[in-house]
Amino acid sequence: MSDPVDERLADLEIRLTHQDDAIDTLTESLLRQQKIIDQQQEQIQQLHRRLRGIEEQRSDDGGGGEAPEPPPPHY
Repeated sequence: MSDPVDERLADLEIRLTHQDDAIDTLTESLLRQQKIIDQQQEQIQQLHRRLRGIEEQRSDDGGGGEAPEPPPPHY
């Protein structure tokens, strides 16, 4: 009677060990992905600040509201 119970218990312990390993692997993967996302968000914010600075510079130079330059005569 105890043989089938021992086998089932051993099987459950093996499954639990595999599931723990899978959870650990998934957690590590999730942490790596979150780190990448955080880096990309910081890069986007930096690019946004740079773009805003360029736009402000253009508007300060008076280039923002003027008509486009006409094409050269040979065009």
